[in-house]
Amino acid sequence: MNLLSKRFVQWLLLLCSFAVLAACGDANNGELGQEQDSYVLAFGGASPGGAAYQLSTTYAEIINSALDYVQVNVEVTGGGPDNVSLIQNGSLDSGHGNSGVGYNAYRGIDDFEGKEHGDLRAWFPLYNYPFQVTVLENSSIESIEDLKGKRIGVNVHGSGGEKTANQVFTALGLNKDEDYNPYYLDYDEALDALKTGRIDATVFSTGAPTPSLLELGTTHGFRILNFTEEELQIIDDKYPYYAGGTIPAGTYSQIDEDVRTVFAATLNYIHADLPEELVYDLTKAIWENKDRLESAHPTQKDLNAELIESALIPIMPLHPGAERYFKENGLID
Repeated sequence: MNLLSKRFVQWLLLLCSFAVLAACGDANNGELGQEQDSYVLAFGGASPGGAAYQLSTTYAEIINSALDYVQVNVEVTGGGPDNVSLIQNGSLDSGHGNSGVGYNAYRGIDDFEGKEHGDLRAWFPLYNYPFQVTVLENSSIESIEDLKGKRIGVNVHGSGGEKTANQVFTALGLNKDEDYNPYYLDYDEALDALKTGRIDATVFSTGAPTPSLLELGTTHGFRILNFTEEELQIIDDKYPYYAGGTIPAGTYSQIDEDVRTVFAATLNYIHADLPEELVYDLTKAIWENKDRLESAHPTQKDLNAELIESALIPIMPLHPGAERYFKENGLID
């Protein structure tokens, strides 16, 4: 073999060696997998002072400690209607809202007429909550009917609480601006207005015990108004996502008898475009840290398969990531 031929063979062997090394490198990279994507997620928390905001911050703490590739930030928002619209337009990744808000937004009906929120998906049930019409202990208001002509805190304008108040009162013949004066206040503002006599009653549409009401009880006596069975039936007949229920005696130190009122569910919604594996991991992290949720708020003791079936599934389709986790763990069929 002449010198030229030998050098050609040497170069050819060298090139083959490089090719083999490159192939091994690719194979090793395949075994290790590509670097995992990281996510910064925005969760809508509504107004501070309510159970939903309190639990939203706990969700963030759980996820941020359980998943090293996810960072959740909780944002103060106007409540449920605001949250679902912000999820739909991509400004939020997740947020809570009552069952009625989600039901109507997904279908583009009622307050969302012609604005179908097709990018919403059901993710996680938060809790069933009571409609707590609250007055000071010495108030002359004894019934829902007595609210006629009064000044009522109905939560932040456009919030889920305000929507619930409008639906409940209207169903019973109390029309805002005509039969009562609505005051659009967040929980802390409503608490101050009630204490100082600037309003006669206020509504807390959030999980019980409500932090703001616990605070009120440290300085003032208060009562939560009972609905009659007839009133509850009227509301139940009109709205499929409301039902009569009971706030047990002892929920607050001032309440020594059961209170009959309207109940609805607060649910967590999530954007449909979030990857299935990500939402699976989020769901797993929350469900497997229920003890931390229970420490954050007593309502979480009722977080179970029945709540998923009764409160979450009827409202809209589940996100595939949540559905897979629930099915794998026998929580849904």
